[in-house]
Order: sequence, then C-alpha cells, then structure tokens
Amino acid sequence: MKQLLTFFTLLLFSGVFISGCDKNSTAPEDSSILYEDAAESISAAMGDESGGAIESFADIYGVAGGASVSSTLAKSSGENSVMTVASPPVYDGATGWWSVTIDRSRSGLLFNASAQRLYQYQFQKNGIVQQYRIIGTDTANTLKFKIISGSGFFRSLRVHHNLTQLKGAWTATKIDKDTVVVNSDTTFVRSGIDSIITRNMIRTFTHTTTMVFSDVKGLRYKPSLLNWRDNFSQAVSGTVNGTYNATITFERGTAYKERTISKTFTIILGAGAGSLTINGGGKFGMDLHGGNRN
Repeated sequence: MKQLLTFFTLLLFSGVFISGCDKNSTAPEDSSILYEDAAESISAAMGDESGGAIESFADIYGVAGGASVSSTLAKSSGENSVMTVASPPVYDGATGWWSVTIDRSRSGLLFNASAQRLYQYQFQKNGIVQQYRIIGTDTANTLKFKIISGSGFFRSLRVHHNLTQLKGAWTATKIDKDTVVVNSDTTFVRSGIDSIITRNMIRTFTHTTTMVFSDVKGLRYKPSLLNWRDNFSQAVSGTVNGTYNATITFERGTAYKERTISKTFTIILGAGAGSLTINGGGKFGMDLHGGNRN
C-alpha cells in the first residue's frame, strides 16, 4: 500500500510539473502558428503594397533612372488610389547628398497603408560625386541611397502593421545600364508591432527584422516603359539574408500566452515572389507585390 501511495504521489507531482512547463513551452501546434506568423511578418517587411523593402527599392530604381521619387509612384495594379506628397529635393553641396521626404498613402479593396520616409541619395561617376545623374556627357554609374527614418502603417484582412523604426543604406551600380544591381551598405532594420488575426485568435508581434541584400537586380526606370511601376516587383531577383526577433502574445478569449522567437532566414527573390526559408521553421512562399505569405 505504501508503494502504491508513493507511486500516485510521484504521478501527481509529475503532472503538476508537466502542466507548469506547458505554460512556458511551445506546443507543436503553437510552433506551427508561430512560424507561419513570422513568415507573414517577414513577408510584410518585404512587400510593395505593405510598405516593405520592395517599395523603397522601387524608389531606388526610379531615382537611378532619373525620375523624381514621386513620379515613380504610378498607380499599381490592384490599388484604388496612390497619393504621394514629396518635398522638393534639397542638395547639400558640402556632402554631395540630396534629401527628400515623402508622405504616401495607398488604398485598395482589401487594404490601406500610409508611409512616411526621409531619403538621402548621391550620384557618382567612377567614384566621383556629381550633383545630377547626367551632367553634360557624364552619366553617373553609381547611386548611393539611404533610408534615414520611416514610419507608417498597413492594414489588410489578416495583418495590422505599425512601423516604429526603419533605416538602411545601399549602393546601386550600373545605373547607366538597363539592369541595376543593388547591394547593402548597412543592415536594413525594420521594427514594428504586427497584429495577425487568424484561427480565431489574435497574435501580437513586437519585432525587429534585419536584412542584408545581395546582388538584387531589377529594371531601372525609363519613361518609355509603360507600367514600369506596376510590374516592378515582378522583375526583381536576388538574395536576402536576415534575422527575425519577436515577442509574441497569443490571445483567444480570456486565454493568454507569450512566446519569443529569434531566427535567421534567407529569401530568394524572383518572378514576383520570394522563397523564404526560416532556419528551423520550414519554407514559405511570399507575394512581393502584396507583401503576403502564400
């Protein structure tokens, strides 16, 4: 009888221990949701309509082709309206950098977004700074481009995103050619708070995504290319390596859980899509135009 009592006592304590650990561990079903949501958040950080990196890359390739920032923002397919207010670019002769601020709003049938950016850019010809893309017979072959700061939001059926920090710097080469090549000078940093609503629950991600872009190729802006802006995300290729760090809150009714995630990832860009691999968390597709996980 004593042995039987001892057995049930141990079983009781084991149950308490397992139950206690479950509150702080990631159950298999939670892990699946966690990685799906991380992929959703990373996709939004990359997308065009979601105000991600592809939107800023369109501005880079536009300036590389001699367009003003605002003139590269022709109505994209699927959108009801795009409105951009850009300040007149200001040139600093001492540093050779242009500065421009933009305030952009987008709306469509199933989304709306707002983006504010402070950009700086500089033209160079064979390493020598020049004020304009073309001066006489000299056409710049390199563009330096920085995001100094950014803010904004994105709302869709599944994701509500609020941007809290944005910065990055790139070098675009071959801007005198049809295909421009962009590489990171510094790590692209994007922080925000995402609320993702699926599976009858709300998950809130407080996150920072960092990315390094390698040999990202795309067509520079040309006035003769009809629908250049509409098709921009379809023509981008390259590789992105990054890290994703987030604290996640799961809410369903009165139930509440917290999780953390810290993962590296790789994105292969091409044909308007991204192939996302989260190390230890599987593979996902992404739509570079809409900024959605497929």
